[in-house]
Amino acid sequence: MGNASQKANRAASEAASVSRSPALQLLARAGFVFIGLVHILIGFIALQIDRGQGGQADQTGAIGAIASKPGGPLLLWAGVAACAALALWMLSEAVFEARSQTDSKKKLQRAGAAVGKAVVFSLLAFTFAVFASGGSKDSSQSASDFTAKLMQAPAGVALLIAVGLAIIGAGVLYAYRGITRKFMEDLQDPGDARTPVKWIGTVGYAAEGVVLAAVGTLIIVAAATADPSKSSGLDGGLRTLGSQPYGVYLLAAVAAGLVCYGAYSMARARYGKLGFLW
Repeated sequence: MGNASQKANRAASEAASVSRSPALQLLARAGFVFIGLVHILIGFIALQIDRGQGGQADQTGAIGAIASKPGGPLLLWAGVAACAALALWMLSEAVFEARSQTDSKKKLQRAGAAVGKAVVFSLLAFTFAVFASGGSKDSSQSASDFTAKLMQAPAGVALLIAVGLAIIGAGVLYAYRGITRKFMEDLQDPGDARTPVKWIGTVGYAAEGVVLAAVGTLIIVAAATADPSKSSGLDGGLRTLGSQPYGVYLLAAVAAGLVCYGAYSMARARYGKLGFLW
């Protein structure tokens, strides 16, 4: 039993060592560039919603826009590799946290958050791969279909409400990190770029928080009204914001914030600490 445990620990250490290599670090940083690009494109698409133009203001709409450009497929495959590397890095962080933390509660929280981020980045890599392979998908329809299936499950409505509340909670956390500027702890000293990075990060995190809160609210509304079509993902959340009183201005502000979040993500590719990542 002892030898098996030692072998497992040695294998985990070797895997963590490989996943933390300089080459993977560089590729993981490129993942932030692609995350930034996706957010910037979503922001520009959202700015056109009130004029009845643009496409789908979410990840699939943004990645579809990249695919339609000359050299798009090559760029998409680069996105697959970069986002997959970022996901792998996050998994290595989960292993590192599990092995290094002595506080069990903190270990579980940080490792769980790292795994959650790895899942998000893996899904983004998968979406890049779908489009790079010539496929496409409608994330708004996918969100509605998933909501409909979950509603039919035992306690499905309660679970949907819990998911919606969790997403709203994530939105509040993003807004909090933006307002308090705690995101600056994720960066090395940006030097002369500190002030602009601080401001675009503040605006970007706040906008990301608003968008997540809108998506979570739509899920709860869909569950409460037994209408899966109301759960329409990021695109639906942005369009709902645009339909409110003074929605044109609200949507424009949030769209500009998403562009700022994208710019911050690109800055993070340059200045970010590749330690525990948000």
